[in-house]
This record gives sequence, structure tokens and C-alpha cells, in this order.
Amino acid sequence: MSTATTTTTTGSSTAVDRAKVAEAEHLRHRAERLRRQARGLDRVLATSYRRRASELEMEAWVLELQAGVPDSELHFAA
Repeated sequence: MSTATTTTTTGSSTAVDRAKVAEAEHLRHRAERLRRQARGLDRVLATSYRRRASELEMEAWVLELQAGVPDSELHFAA
């Protein structure tokens, strides 16, 4: 059973793996939470939280690439 579905974006059909897109969205939400939490932490720990958030955003970007999300709809990593 494949998780890939066909979606129409700006008039063209592409196969997009919805499971990977959902996982990427989850990673982005985790990154946002870490960035919010970093605001209330000391400088050293806040830096670690922001670094991990950047790593999660990068992983989400790679997942979107692997999922086949069109370039015009990609969320770029920080």
C-alpha cells in the first residue's frame, strides 16, 4: 500500500507522499515550540534549543523534498 497520492498544483500533477509531508509538519511544530521555549532560558541553553530547532527544520525540508513537494511550495529551512 502506497502513501503517495496525486495532487494538482498550479495546473500540473505530481505524486506527493502525504505521510512524509505530515511528518515534516510535525517536525516544524516541534521546532517552533523549541524556539518559543528558548526565549525564557539562559543564553547557553537557549542556543542549544535554537540549534535543535534549526536541525528539525532542515530535516523537515529534506522530508518535503523526498515527498515530492513542488519547489514553489517548499518551506525553506532556517
